[in-house]
Amino acid sequence: MGILNGNRVTRDLSGHHQNGHGQEPDDIKRYALSGPSSEAVSGSGEIIRMGGAAVDVRQTIYPAREVDLKPGCLDPRLVAFHDFDPQAVAPYNRLVISLISAAASRKLKRVLIASAQHGDGRTSVTLNLAAALARARQSVLVVESDFLRPSALRLLGFDADTGLAEAIARNLAPSLALVWLQPVGFNLLPTRAQAENSAELLASPVFEMMMRTLMPEFDFVLFDSAPLLEAADASLLQFHTDATLLVIRPGHVSTSQMSKAVALLDEQMLLGAVLNRATV
Repeated sequence: MGILNGNRVTRDLSGHHQNGHGQEPDDIKRYALSGPSSEAVSGSGEIIRMGGAAVDVRQTIYPAREVDLKPGCLDPRLVAFHDFDPQAVAPYNRLVISLISAAASRKLKRVLIASAQHGDGRTSVTLNLAAALARARQSVLVVESDFLRPSALRLLGFDADTGLAEAIARNLAPSLALVWLQPVGFNLLPTRAQAENSAELLASPVFEMMMRTLMPEFDFVLFDSAPLLEAADASLLQFHTDATLLVIRPGHVSTSQMSKAVALLDEQMLLGAVLNRATV
């Protein structure tokens, strides 16, 4: 149990000890930006079809853009992006230890970050967790799959030329939307603007192929979903994920709303919950 910048982890994820997992800091960028052998991606040197042409999956994993984040442009809630407040960052580090420990004993790479409604702080928790994981020498990808109110780019203080929705709709290689964030050292697949056909996008074979292409490159992939009570997107994303972390903001969501939200999740996949902006 721990506090995340006023957020409380209300349920332990694992009690297992993690032993020697991870990479040296200089290796993180090299691992995230360089393609593995085709056998590592597909097990058979798979050639896929994207944009109407045959594409070797090894050519689709280089981020099209690298962004140097400006501290003055970051949202103040992104506490794990700097060392200004070690006390606020420490709970995220404890959550990271729990995730890595759980991953050592079970299949746990793709994590759905969900919340009942807008304003619970789900995106800031997702980005803070990604930064803390990257600092722990894990290769990390954040997939911003909230097509209702995407906010990662706003919190990070920059814009992208191509987003996830455009890449799916235009059948583009995922690398064209992938952004490498410095100095935090993780990758972002952003969403630039609201998309009304979110369910269609997430159920698309193109999205599935994107995930199959990208998954082997990362230790953890975090999906920032639309609110559970506002869209069915999180239910679709559960097919692409191994576990769910629920973000709750006390006083902002009612007990009945939380009950309805939890009912939409596979309880066997529920790792635990984070109380966001909780007073202790």
